[in-house]
Amino acid sequence: MNKNNILNLVLFIVVICLASVIYFSEEISTELDRLSTIDIAEISSIEIRHNSNTTTIEKQADGHWQITRPVNIAANDFRIKSVLELVNAPVHSTYSVNEIDLARTGLEQPVTRIRLNELDIAFGNVNPATELRYLRLGDSIYTIEDVYYPLLSSHFGTLVSLNLLAKDSRIEKLILLNQTISQDEKGFWQSNIAISADRINETIDHWQHGQAFGVHSYLEREQLGEVFIYLQDKPQPVSFLITDTDPWLVLARPEIGLEYHLDIEAYNNLIIPQ
Repeated sequence: MNKNNILNLVLFIVVICLASVIYFSEEISTELDRLSTIDIAEISSIEIRHNSNTTTIEKQADGHWQITRPVNIAANDFRIKSVLELVNAPVHSTYSVNEIDLARTGLEQPVTRIRLNELDIAFGNVNPATELRYLRLGDSIYTIEDVYYPLLSSHFGTLVSLNLLAKDSRIEKLILLNQTISQDEKGFWQSNIAISADRINETIDHWQHGQAFGVHSYLEREQLGEVFIYLQDKPQPVSFLITDTDPWLVLARPEIGLEYHLDIEAYNNLIIPQ
C-alpha cells in the first residue's frame, strides 16, 4: 500500500470517528432527563389531592384500576395510564428548593398533589415565559410540559370509566320508559310489549357494553324519566335519571355525583327500544 492510500485510509477513519462523536453527542444533548426512573408497572395506588378534594385509585388483581374515593367505581384505564406517565415525564430544568421562590412558583402551599405509591409530587404554577409547570419532588424543583395538570385538577369524573355498567355486570332485568325486559323460567329474554327477540338482545348488549363519550359532575336538571337496571348479586338496581335529550342524551346518577353524556342515537337503543 503506497503512502497516498495509507493517508486516505487514516483520513477516512478520522472522519468516521469525528462523525460518530458528533452523532452521539447530539443524541446525548437532546435527550431530556426524566422526573424519575420508576417502572410504571410497579405503581399500584394513586392519591390525587386538589383543593379540598381527594381521589384515591387502586390497581386491581386483573390489572384494571378502581376509584375507591370519593365513590367506588371503575376507572378509565386509558386516562389512568396518562396520569402514570407523569413519573417518567421529561424534565426541562432542575433546581434545588433554595434556588427557587416557592411562593412565586406556587409551591409554598401547593393546592394540587399526587402520590403514586410513595412518590409524592406537588404541582405549582406555570411559568408564563416558558409555559412549563413547576413541580416539587423531595428537595428538588422541576419544570415539565403542562400536560398532566388538567387531568389532576378536574372533577374526578374525568377519570371514571366511560362504561355505563361495570364490565363484569350481568343484567337480570331492565325497566325502561316503554317496557320491562326480563328472563322467563327457561332463561329466555322477553318483553311486556311486542318487540322482536333480536331487538331485546340488542338492547341488553347496548346496556352491557354501552359507553358514554364523557363523564361529568352531576348537574341538576329537569327529570325526563328514569330507568332501572337490575344486576345479578346486587340487591338494589342501578338507576339512571334522564335529564337531557338535546343535543345529546344525559343519564345521571345523582347519588354518586356523576352524569354520562351519550350521542342522542343511544336514546332509542337504551331508553325506548322498539
